[in-house]
Amino acid sequence: MGRDISKLHPRLQKTIAQLQEVCRNENLALGIGECFRSVEEQDELYAQGRTKPGAIVTNAPGSSYSSQHQWGIAFDFFKNVSGHAYDDDEFFARVGSLGKSMGLGWGGDWSSIVDRPHLYLPDWGSTPAKLKEEYGTFEKFRETWSGSGAAAGSGTASGSGSVIVRDGQIHANNFCGAGIVPDGIRGSRTKKAGIKVLQYAMNLDYRAGLAVDGIWGTKSRQALGNHYVRRGEKQYLVTAAEILLMLKNYAVNGVESPGIFGGGLEQAVKSYQRAGGLSVDGIAGPATFLSLIA
Repeated sequence: MGRDISKLHPRLQKTIAQLQEVCRNENLALGIGECFRSVEEQDELYAQGRTKPGAIVTNAPGSSYSSQHQWGIAFDFFKNVSGHAYDDDEFFARVGSLGKSMGLGWGGDWSSIVDRPHLYLPDWGSTPAKLKEEYGTFEKFRETWSGSGAAAGSGTASGSGSVIVRDGQIHANNFCGAGIVPDGIRGSRTKKAGIKVLQYAMNLDYRAGLAVDGIWGTKSRQALGNHYVRRGEKQYLVTAAEILLMLKNYAVNGVESPGIFGGGLEQAVKSYQRAGGLSVDGIAGPATFLSLIA
C-alpha cells in the first residue's frame, strides 16, 4: 500500500504538515500510513477477512471506487513506536481530535467499522458518493487540483469549496456582521470581510473608531500601527488572527471572542508565515496581518 503523501489532494498535504508539526510539539510519535490506493490495492485489502486471512477492515471493493483513499482525500496514521503502532487508545483519540480541529473528518467517529487511524477531507461527506456523482473517475477529480492554492493557503478548494474557509466566513459573520455567504471560496467579498474583522477587532481593543467597511485605507493602517499578539495574550486581535487564518484556509484550534492565543494558533501562524515567506516567529504582527488581508 502506498505511503506517498504527494499523491494526496494538495490541501490535505498541507494539513498533514500542520498536524505533524503540532504532534511534534506535543511529543506525539505520529507516523503516516496508507495514503492513496490503487484499485488493485483496495481489492487486496477488501479480500482480507473474506477470501484471505485476517479481519475485515473495509466494506469498499476497489472496483466500486468507494474508498476515500482511492480519491486522494484520506490517509491513515499510527503511533511510530516499535511494537505499539495501534495499541494506544489515548494517542489515536488525541491525534483524531487535533485533526478535527484542523478541519478534517475522523474515522473514529464512524459507527460502521470504526476507523480510529483514519483522517480525511470532509468536504464531500464521509463517503466518496458525491465525488463519484460529480466527477465519475478519480482522474477527472485530480484535474481540478491544479490551482487549489494549498501550498500558499489561498483557501480555494475544488467542488464545494473549503470547509475551513466556510467556517471562517461564518465566524466573520458572527464576529462583525460581515454579511457574506459561507460558500468556502475566498473571493473578493471574503477578502473584504477579512478587513472588516480586523477593523472591528481594533475598534474593540484600541478604540480606533474605524468604519467597519472592509476598505483598508490610511486610518486603518495607522490604527494597526505596530500592534501584535503572541502566545498567552487575550485580545480581540487574537480573534481576528484566528478568523483571518481560516479565511486563508489555515486551521486553528477554535475561535473565541476575545481570543486567547494558544499553541494551536501559534503553530498555524508559523505555518502561514513559512508558506508566505514571512519571518517565522509565531507572532501575529503588522506584516502578518497585512499579508492575511491581502
